[in-house]
Amino acid sequence: MNSNLFVSTIAYEQRHGRKPRGYGLWYFRMPGGLTFSYPGGYHAAARAASAFASRLHYGVDEPIRLYA
Repeated sequence: MNSNLFVSTIAYEQRHGRKPRGYGLWYFRMPGGLTFSYPGGYHAAARAASAFASRLHYGVDEPIRLYA
């Protein structure tokens, strides 16, 4: 896995007023506009989104953005 990939939670924190946590259906916007969703805990979802982006060979110029 590319260790330079990271998840940006800024938009989520601005909307919800707190850091992401817990269980739910999480949506991540990949570089290039593709949306990735994952049901379950936030940390598992962030790992899955990073692995997905790594498999698609996304570069490190844009972060993976958490939306919900």
